[in-house]
Amino acid sequence: MYSILMAGDDSDWAVEEGEPHQDSFPLSRYLEYTDQDLEDALKPVSAETLDALEGQDAIFMSELKGDDAGDYVTMRLGRLSGLSVARGRIHYGFVIERDLGEVPLGDRTAFEAALDLGRWELTRTHWAVKPGDLGKALAKLGLDGPSLPSASTPITRAPTADDQPVVNNVEEYLRFILAQRNGDYDEAFYRGHTDRSYRLEPSLFRKNSSGEYRFLRKEAYLIRELLTAHPTDFAADRYMIDKLVRMQHYGLPTRLLDVTSNPLVALYFCCSDALNSQDDQESDGEVIILSTPRDEIKFFDSDTVSCIANMAMLEDGDKNRLQTSVSQNDFIETMEARRLLHVIGEEKPYFKPDIVPGDLERIIFVKGRITNSRISSQAGAFLLFGHNAILPETGHSSLNIRRVTVRNKRNILDQLARLNIRSSTIYPGIDRTASEIARQHEDGG
Repeated sequence: MYSILMAGDDSDWAVEEGEPHQDSFPLSRYLEYTDQDLEDALKPVSAETLDALEGQDAIFMSELKGDDAGDYVTMRLGRLSGLSVARGRIHYGFVIERDLGEVPLGDRTAFEAALDLGRWELTRTHWAVKPGDLGKALAKLGLDGPSLPSASTPITRAPTADDQPVVNNVEEYLRFILAQRNGDYDEAFYRGHTDRSYRLEPSLFRKNSSGEYRFLRKEAYLIRELLTAHPTDFAADRYMIDKLVRMQHYGLPTRLLDVTSNPLVALYFCCSDALNSQDDQESDGEVIILSTPRDEIKFFDSDTVSCIANMAMLEDGDKNRLQTSVSQNDFIETMEARRLLHVIGEEKPYFKPDIVPGDLERIIFVKGRITNSRISSQAGAFLLFGHNAILPETGHSSLNIRRVTVRNKRNILDQLARLNIRSSTIYPGIDRTASEIARQHEDGG
């Protein structure tokens, strides 16, 4: 097992061989392009999981470069030590053992295969953890491997014992919900997952089994394609958040995550897979409770919402070049910020260049406009994920989260139906009502 740390600017690793140094890396880019099983074993990001990387082999590599002679990367081999997390960054020590200089990519496909690189991996700043032996991987490229044996700690998956509350019926669930204390100024939202293994992340941020984002790099393209194909459907949407809500409704991957202010609706979603299941072995479901100070909740016309939502219209390269850690004045002077201001100005001509760079990386609660009956019936709201947002599964998200495991789903669905929480009320429309009536009166049902 070895790490690949890749950066557009790799000057921080241009140091003397054999000398110890310190650096940091964005937590939001950690474990990208990492196999799903390996990523799961390294989360949440804690002292225990980071210990697995102690003394590990690492490649410190630039993003893809090119000149008249062809494409190349700069590569250095080294070791990791002393890893910890603070303020959204992984802090680590490193020693460069060998500087390989510029490594030409005469056969890019072979280079990517040798190091188990994804299709876009050479063009994105990230930290991946790869299975296998680094020396063997480098040998395939005709390069010398590490000079010392790896001292990395074997990875063992975190215990899977159920250490969170479990409910088996509506009564137990309501007792759990009502026992929660959100504070005088807090508001709670809920989300139901039919399987505890599901992640709390928007569809745009989901990855394939190799750890590559499935849609994120093409966000702007997906949106423009839909707006081009169905312009009249979005004609009444003044704000970008309204467009994203409608796109989410029709199934386009977006940076929105649906939540509800009604805990019984979340419980229904958690149990809904039992409606069509013929298997007596139900998967454990989960309801997630998310609370936030009431004054942190934003509405559809919020300027902060406009800034984050309109990032969706930036090309992937522009988003990746956003400098969110600089001062407001320095940020506004960048070309990427000017492009963002341009698209914000299309919905808010009066908008002043007062973007707070750090706000672009936040995860915020948004109450959108009730543009369809489903949002109304589901008491719907949204989490809007900003650029490089730190996801909850890392263990370092800013979200205040509590979880409860749900079992005995079929019985819970029957109880919810007696409270008029059923398919036809959650999904208003004649098709759902007809299906509900048929199910209730099926012979032998």
